[in-house]
Amino acid sequence: MNFIRLKKIIIFIFTAPALLLSCILILNLFNKPLIKSVETSGIKDFAFNTPIDSALKVEDQSIGAIAFDFELIGYRSGSSESSVILKKGNKEYVVAEGEKLVGKFELIEVNKDEVIFRNDEKLYKIKNLVGK
Repeated sequence: MNFIRLKKIIIFIFTAPALLLSCILILNLFNKPLIKSVETSGIKDFAFNTPIDSALKVEDQSIGAIAFDFELIGYRSGSSESSVILKKGNKEYVVAEGEKLVGKFELIEVNKDEVIFRNDEKLYKIKNLVGK
C-alpha cells in the first residue's frame, strides 16, 4: 500500500472524532441553563388536619410505655445542688435535684446509698454503686 494513502487514512481517522467533539463543544458553549424560580411556602402556610386531642393521646400512650431502666454512672451529693448522671442505651442524661428526667421522672433525693426519682405517685430507687 502506498505510504501517502496510509497517511491520509490515519489523518481522517483522527480528524472525524475531533470535528465531532468540536461541534459538541460549540453547541455546549451556546446552550444556557434554564433557571426557573422556585417558590417556597412559609411555615405559617402549612395546615394540619389531625385534631390536637388525638395527637395528645398517642403521645400519652408512648410516654406510658417508657420503663425506668436507667443506669447510674455518676453523682454529686451535698446539702444543695445534688445531681446525677444516668445512662440509657447510648444516651447520657444529667439531672439536678428537682428537675425531671425525660420530662417524666423527677429527681427527689441523692445520697451515697441511693438515688430516688418520683413519677406521680410511684417512687423509683437506684442503688448507688458508683465508686464501689
